[in-house]
Amino acid sequence: MNPRAKILALGDRAACGLIAVLVLGSIAAFGGAVWWFRPFLAVAALLLVLVEVARLAAAGRFPLLKSPLTALGLLALGLAAFQLVPLPGAVARRISPAAHEAYGRGVLPDLVRADDPEAALPEAPRIRTPASLDRAATLRWLVGAAACLGIFWSVSHYADRLGRLYLVWGLVVGGFLLNATIAAVQVSNRGDGLYGLFLPGGGPPWAPTLDDLFESPTTTELWELPRATVAATAPDAGPGEGTSAGTAATATRAGAGAFLAPATPPLFGTMMASPGAFLAMGTLAMPLALAIVVHLLTPLGGRDSLADRLMSSGQGSLVLLLVLLMLPAAFVVGLIAGPWYSLPAALGLVVAGLPAAARPGCRGAAGALLLSLLVCLGMGGTLQARWEPLMGGPPPVPAPDPRLARALWSDGLEVARLFPTVGAGLGTFATLQPYFKDGGPSSTTAMSTLVQWSAEAGMAGVALLAAAALWSAWRIPGGLKRVGRGDRSLAHGLIGAALSFTLLAAVHWTVELSAVAISASALGGTWNRWLAGGTDLFVDRG
Repeated sequence: MNPRAKILALGDRAACGLIAVLVLGSIAAFGGAVWWFRPFLAVAALLLVLVEVARLAAAGRFPLLKSPLTALGLLALGLAAFQLVPLPGAVARRISPAAHEAYGRGVLPDLVRADDPEAALPEAPRIRTPASLDRAATLRWLVGAAACLGIFWSVSHYADRLGRLYLVWGLVVGGFLLNATIAAVQVSNRGDGLYGLFLPGGGPPWAPTLDDLFESPTTTELWELPRATVAATAPDAGPGEGTSAGTAATATRAGAGAFLAPATPPLFGTMMASPGAFLAMGTLAMPLALAIVVHLLTPLGGRDSLADRLMSSGQGSLVLLLVLLMLPAAFVVGLIAGPWYSLPAALGLVVAGLPAAARPGCRGAAGALLLSLLVCLGMGGTLQARWEPLMGGPPPVPAPDPRLARALWSDGLEVARLFPTVGAGLGTFATLQPYFKDGGPSSTTAMSTLVQWSAEAGMAGVALLAAAALWSAWRIPGGLKRVGRGDRSLAHGLIGAALSFTLLAAVHWTVELSAVAISASALGGTWNRWLAGGTDLFVDRG
């Protein structure tokens, strides 16, 4: 083997290992919401990009995909960098007047006038101010987004054959099915804790802390301290000495004193923010798993029966394993999501499976599997809605609260109204939301990735997102025509996953957890290669 071939082989193995570590590792490492994962993500993503560059250089070609998605991602990173830059006063007042006044006056004038319409506010000094209201949060977002864009670009060039496509999809599907298996056990016996063992703040040093819990997608509430606790924590001082005994007694009678507590459902599986993370991963993984099974069942010539084809190919055990794991996983998704939040996953399954059910070859098997998955998903959602009258108690995992979601959407849209051009700063919603809420809990997300993006990135970010969506929609019909009839189930599975994930992102948080963002970036790389004109990712080249 010559040196060039050795470099290519070594690069293939290194890229395969790094993608597996990033995708499956983020799912296993508490969803990436643990203190040590961010530096690990930055180093691993950088290594993956360097390995892919070296691999392409050794191959003697550096192809440029005919796709604007990577460029749009770079523009999003540029927007975040722009939000960090302190701008001259005159420029800042034009681009983000609300941010300029917040830095100059220390308050948002609209919020002050909402409380007191007659309040007199001093003129904001013309100082240099950035567009982001929390530069540290925007910088953290920029680093994480750069790592995800590196994964996206690397997978776009790496997934140039069917085996590598199966690797990327299999990692996402495997991580989801692992969580579904653990969730089925924990939900059935009402067990709590990640892996059934770890609660934030109560595990070993490498396990999630309470800080990790508060920084992951969650809601928090102020709980009033008991009166005896408040009195005990007050300083022991006499009248006239600092905090007086009279003040302590007043604080005790008034119940003054509170602590911040997470208002989250029970944790299960491997990821923080388990219910929402499991739902987001399910919308990605279930259409892909259905597409893989249908592709393995599709005849590629010959008149052999389905059983003979599976036995001769040696893939019967894989198909059986996927089917046996997918059916209970769909039920658990419905049980956790409830009837309404199950709809995105159901639509994704229909888009992935219905074309195969209408096509000769594996019509009966594809239709039966699609119907079984939809029935299991619907049974789970129905049981969640009817749990209390049937079981006489609350469900083990409550479904997402639509009233809380609507309140958070309203807060996010109000932020978007005040910061219309470039937003309030990417990654800053958790900082801003407590100032806009009208009672109720605080939240680190807007309960909608789309609303949160609009609030944090403004019209500039919405334009980037719209450009990516319009280009993708324009390229799908041509992409389907370029794919052979026997491989179209894989393309339909990719479309189903993209559709269900997008619909969920409109009504629920998704990429705000690192594991979901990394999985979506890896799958986005395969989406990018296909829509750019590549069909080699559906071809088995050994």
